[in-house]
Amino acid sequence: MNVDYFKKVNDHYGHHIGDRFLEHVVELCQQHLTQGELFARYGGEEFVISIKNCTHQNAEEIANRIRSYVGKTPLLTVEGEVSVTLILGIAEATRQVGETVSKLLNKADKALYQAKASGRNRVCIYREESELN
Repeated sequence: MNVDYFKKVNDHYGHHIGDRFLEHVVELCQQHLTQGELFARYGGEEFVISIKNCTHQNAEEIANRIRSYVGKTPLLTVEGEVSVTLILGIAEATRQVGETVSKLLNKADKALYQAKASGRNRVCIYREESELN
């Protein structure tokens, strides 16, 4: 998961508001996750969500619910409302020989960049190249 245009928030409002902004996003996301689901900051404005025993369809529903809720809930500051949108990339762990956490994160990253290239504020699912043909 990536916060859209986070650099613009830092540049316009300053790092203090940028930090509050990230905390705000975290609080909103955590409201849609249950105990046992992993939610962690991966770096900068990127986060990872890990959900066990979840189909692509279920993951997409959860991701869209989070994306929609965050988009409708701006951070309130003395300078006004700071709105946010998210892009989320979904990848499914497989039990194939050689599958690693690093490869799984790479797949999710590819889906994330596909979402970004498709106009942001959206969810994309990683599909193997062979599935696309």
